[in-house]
Amino acid sequence: MKKLHRVSDITNQIVSYLGITIFVVLILACVTQVFCRFVLNNSLSWTEELARYCFIWMHMLGASLLIESSSHATVTAVLDLLHGAVRKLVDVVVELIIFFNGTVMLYAGAQLAYSSRANLSTAMSLPMWCINSSVAVGGLLLMFQAFVQIAVILLERKSGEEEVV
Repeated sequence: MKKLHRVSDITNQIVSYLGITIFVVLILACVTQVFCRFVLNNSLSWTEELARYCFIWMHMLGASLLIESSSHATVTAVLDLLHGAVRKLVDVVVELIIFFNGTVMLYAGAQLAYSSRANLSTAMSLPMWCINSSVAVGGLLLMFQAFVQIAVILLERKSGEEEVV
């Protein structure tokens, strides 16, 4: 269990640093676009496209980070009333739904990336498979994090406390 947590933590760290880097690139692209448009009166065509692709990748990567801390948007009115084995069962079902969603994203994202392998983006001439593969990567990360959470839920101590890592 500790090794699984360690791999999850390392994966989250890598994804966090990658997300921060992508976010900085996104901000720089937006600032450059605004500066060039309003100060130099000359719009750049590639900055908007770069910002859009950074935004897509940032969100696909960032979704997996929210699983560990259970930070996804939820309505917990009914969940707060559940305790013990029933709550554990519902938590596992929720994680299985996330895992299934990740599986669908991985499959559809791989197909999308493969079908767009010959296409280039309009302004930057980037291969579109690079952008479209973000869906598959995001799905793979969702699957991994959901698997880790299911393991954590099922291997909790009988006293109700989570295992100390």
